[in-house]
Amino acid sequence: MTPLVVDGGFLFNLYDTHGFPRDLAEEIFQDAGWQITDETRLTWEIAMEQQRTRGRESRSSQIVTVGTPTVTYTPPPSSFIGYDRLEAESSVVAIYGDGTGKNEAVEGEEIDLFTAETPFYGESGGQVGDRGTIQTARGDILEIIDTQHPTPQLTAHRGRIKKGRFQVGDAVHLVVDKRHRQRTMLNHSATHILHAVLRKELGEHVRQAGSLVAPDRLRFDVNHTGAIPEEKLALIETHVNQRIREDASVSIQETNFDDAIRQGALAFFGDKYGDRVRVVKIGDFSTELCGGTHVHRSGEIGIFKLHFEGGVAAGVRRVEAFTGEGALDLIRAYEQRLKEIGELVRTSADDAVDKVKKLLERQRELEREIEKLRGEFGKNQIAELLAKRQNIDGVSVLITQVDGIDAKQLREIADQLKERLGSGVLVLASVGDKNVNLVASVTQDLVRRYHAGNIIKELAPMVGGGGGGRPDFAQAGGKEPAKLGAALKRAEEILRQSK
Repeated sequence: MTPLVVDGGFLFNLYDTHGFPRDLAEEIFQDAGWQITDETRLTWEIAMEQQRTRGRESRSSQIVTVGTPTVTYTPPPSSFIGYDRLEAESSVVAIYGDGTGKNEAVEGEEIDLFTAETPFYGESGGQVGDRGTIQTARGDILEIIDTQHPTPQLTAHRGRIKKGRFQVGDAVHLVVDKRHRQRTMLNHSATHILHAVLRKELGEHVRQAGSLVAPDRLRFDVNHTGAIPEEKLALIETHVNQRIREDASVSIQETNFDDAIRQGALAFFGDKYGDRVRVVKIGDFSTELCGGTHVHRSGEIGIFKLHFEGGVAAGVRRVEAFTGEGALDLIRAYEQRLKEIGELVRTSADDAVDKVKKLLERQRELEREIEKLRGEFGKNQIAELLAKRQNIDGVSVLITQVDGIDAKQLREIADQLKERLGSGVLVLASVGDKNVNLVASVTQDLVRRYHAGNIIKELAPMVGGGGGGRPDFAQAGGKEPAKLGAALKRAEEILRQSK
């Protein structure tokens, strides 16, 4: 049989359209018996080069069409200058709002504002966009709540004008929210360290499959099958914090894509790369292609705290964590909850766990004792209950309410009564604080004449519930104890009408 050969164009489409890593796709195909040939690789390289050419042509002539009615303008590419600065002077090159491009926007309007240069980082590679303010010399203020890339070369500052007005051509002062950026940077650098540790602890097959880097938390998805055991998660958290305490330097250099990959840099899921790429290296343990913002040394992250691990798709695990202030806030929240638990059980936070364990064990003992007493109480009622049976058309019938038992015990008593009756029909009920339990039981010799399931189906709605069952046994629950008397009376009528 001729081996199947993977089409390099198909692999490139997976990467270009869906961000699916080439090496992972090749592994999957090879595991399934397909071959990766020189032709596969050549077809991939041709497609990649064609994409790079289109990208260069796009950057040389950028046209943006927006709005209804349509307004077309050709703003120059936005130059990002915010890796090492949070403030800058620039000029407004375009304004977009209310579904159209415009030359001016006034107080209260929500707009996208474009400048020639910007220190604001636009959402990309999992990292959320910056926040901050943009002001004119007149004192006009635009509050930026998000920063996006409508195209890779343009940066849109999204916000509401709090004061004054903004016009195309205005000279503006841009200020990034320092705390928002700093906390985001901590989480972004932490994802790189986490990625390296996951690959070391779980295996080289681990690859990023998505991420969210926000100021309040980080979320990291990886290709991995099966839940990560608790002890392994604890080890991962420990090793990430060890890397942080090493205070390793974070170096960033720009190089061409092929050289970066040859040097061992890992490409992140979903990112698309041009001819020139940024390589972010943390110590000697992490090297990633990344356009995001990062700390200068790993020690700036402070502390890393895992919060969640779980599956989000077949073969994909999600890890959520906090760093810096966010991690401290999480730890304080845990401590406060532990303290409150201690106060509830009247002990210190240090002894709270042991005290809760003892209380739970005592509760289980009491529940077993209560169940035993209820069972004995029910058994003691057997003779008393049998005395209430009546004869309807030559059939022994017992229709009654049994107090002080739950649904499980009601079923057990029904079985015992049925055995003692030998031949007959039972309709029993018990009442709780806000609920009703019903049971109907018919001995085998009478199932052609009486159907327990049909009896319960008619009685259950009368007490605000539902249920059913077999010809010989059925049960139901309801929420209206006050109507139980009428339901039991109806049970007798049903049996008298059955011939």
